[in-house]
Amino acid sequence: MDKEFLTVRSLASLLDMSEQTAYKLLREGTIPGRVKVGKSVRFNKSIVMDWLQNGGAKHDNKDR
Repeated sequence: MDKEFLTVRSLASLLDMSEQTAYKLLREGTIPGRVKVGKSVRFNKSIVMDWLQNGGAKHDNKDR
């Protein structure tokens, strides 16, 4: 099974927010599923979707 990854731009679109806000949440560690690919950042879509289904920012994801 292939994992699907999101760019910051596609993540921002999925969450209906600006890229600037997505980068802010990235820096704060709010959104789980972050993967570094060289200098780029991607997000594991299944982890992000699970996080959203469990309440998003309300969910304590510091252990993920």
